[in-house]
Amino acid sequence: MANTGVADVGVTIEKVVSALTTRTLIQESIALNISGVWDRSGEVREGMDRLDMIELAELAVQDVDETGAAMTPQTINPASAMLELNQHKSIPFSLTKRGDIQSKIALVQRTVENGIRSLVAQVDDAIFAEAVSAAGTTNTTAGADALEEVLACKQQFDTDNVPMMGRAIVVSPVYAARLLGTNNIIRANEFGSADPIQAARLTNLYGFEVFMSSSASLPADGFVAFGEEALAFARQRAVQFEQQVQVLAQKTDYTVTHLYGVKSTAASNPRLYVFDPA
Repeated sequence: MANTGVADVGVTIEKVVSALTTRTLIQESIALNISGVWDRSGEVREGMDRLDMIELAELAVQDVDETGAAMTPQTINPASAMLELNQHKSIPFSLTKRGDIQSKIALVQRTVENGIRSLVAQVDDAIFAEAVSAAGTTNTTAGADALEEVLACKQQFDTDNVPMMGRAIVVSPVYAARLLGTNNIIRANEFGSADPIQAARLTNLYGFEVFMSSSASLPADGFVAFGEEALAFARQRAVQFEQQVQVLAQKTDYTVTHLYGVKSTAASNPRLYVFDPA
């Protein structure tokens, strides 16, 4: 029976879990890598479960009156809506006394990592669900092909004065296949590059950075488009890690608990567009 010499398995697991959670969220979350998702997690302090929201609003430009008449200041107040950290998720697991004695930290790390991947998938589901719910435009009319449908989204964003920087679309696997099967993409080598076909993925299209996700919150045969800072997201930076020794059962129970939330920066958000063909 191999012993790794780890004196306090619980402390070691806690360190591993905390590092794993942050790393996995950064590396594997699709939604949190989109400029349209404003990550405000740095504002969350211990004990906080909500943040004030500043919703999208443009400050009006006023003329300077040369006769000295005063201009009207525009007050910036937190919106009535709050970014609530209302998604409370936990990953419970146990380690037997035998496993504790053997200190199989590497095995625990792999197992917990898979659990955190599932947590990351739920974070993406929550973000995409909020985007679909708060979208200012939902288009159900199919175009001649996938490129025409993406172009219609670009036109809507242009009309709504959505900033060019930070635009992104997240497509379902079915829609990704439609894009890659479009004749103009297949023949891209004739006017640019064959990379999309060779790599089996698109990275940029009509000013949008292209992502693919299998999230159930996305339209099955469509996509969701994001403008910059369309959604606000926040989470507790440090996961809550708890353990309880079960002496008679000869095991230790652990829980990894995380709190997060997501909110649109406008009720009917022009920076969110959904294509979901009927």
